Amino acid sequence: MLRIGSYAPDFELRLHNGLRFHLSDQRGTKNVVIYFYPKNHTWGCTREGCLFGHHIREIEELDAVLVGVNGESLEDHRAFAEEFKFPFALASDPQLEVCRNYRALWLGSKAIRRVTYVLDKRQIVRGVAHHELLIDKHWTYVKRILTQLRDEEMVRTYNRKSWDL
Repeated sequence: MLRIGSYAPDFELRLHNGLRFHLSDQRGTKNVVIYFYPKNHTWGCTREGCLFGHHIREIEELDAVLVGVNGESLEDHRAFAEEFKFPFALASDPQLEVCRNYRALWLGSKAIRRVTYVLDKRQIVRGVAHHELLIDKHWTYVKRILTQLRDEEMVRTYNRKSWDL
């Protein structure tokens, strides 16, 4: 997995909704939550997607964008997202290049780890959650890190304004 404090590798992937997600487009504007998950339509991955979907408003209020990534096709992602009404994008990484760059592969690069990264607006890794079975911990960790980022930004904004008085 990537280390906290390291820069996140840039990437561009196609999304299930027909758009493209380019990480560098978010630089300076949004925090980014990228979650890698093994397989669509499995119990754990469905639970994780539904959990993130249930909290999407909080994620957006914490000035972040969410994207789920695995190696399955756009058609599989589309069916998965439509069935469970996910209000966020799923990205297809068929060559597993992004999964590899984010060190989300294991078992000899044959399987994708359940790992979630929280990137700040400079695209520095600020949080990493890896729990294959304790899926709920991904959301609680993401919320904690995004809240910290918001609080840090509020302090920076306050300090800048106080000098302007």
